[in-house]
Amino acid sequence: MPNEDTAMTNHPGPGNADAVVGGALGWLFLLVGCAAITAAALIPAYFETLDVKQAREIEAIKAQMLADERQRYINFHQALIDDDPVLIERLAMTELRLKPVGTEVAQHAASDPLALVVEPTEVAIQQALSSQSQMRSIENELSRPDLKQQAVIDVQLERPRQTRLIIAATGEYRPILAGAGAVLVLMGLWPRRAPQ
Repeated sequence: MPNEDTAMTNHPGPGNADAVVGGALGWLFLLVGCAAITAAALIPAYFETLDVKQAREIEAIKAQMLADERQRYINFHQALIDDDPVLIERLAMTELRLKPVGTEVAQHAASDPLALVVEPTEVAIQQALSSQSQMRSIENELSRPDLKQQAVIDVQLERPRQTRLIIAATGEYRPILAGAGAVLVLMGLWPRRAPQ
């Protein structure tokens, strides 16, 4: 019957190289596990930050449009206070349908440019709208719905391209990614036998 000393010499315990490899694997498991947990936690938050930034820039464009409109109203009010003769004459013509004595109206066009459309095609409608008189009502001049329609409000931010990691961290596999990261961290922290 062999004694314990001979059994130990036949099967030696882990050596220094085994400890170094085991320690390196432990650190590798820790790093990969922490990276997976971090990706599952921070990537969705980063995309939410981009959404908030995009919404903020859209609201900044709308706020600038409102500030421009407010400035037009302030200028209009100041012109009324100053009794601007051009504005008074224009108000008399557009709002009261009065013209100065001894003058004639230059053209008698329909007030609605779409009333001149003969065919209901896109080209005919665009031609009628482009031939519209440049003189707008005071309300349209101040609120400028044409500028609001032409304004580009859709802001596109540069986003990271969709990789497998981003899809896993933001989609339905997010809990699995975080769980796998936690398992890898536990494997990295698992105690190992010390060399004898």
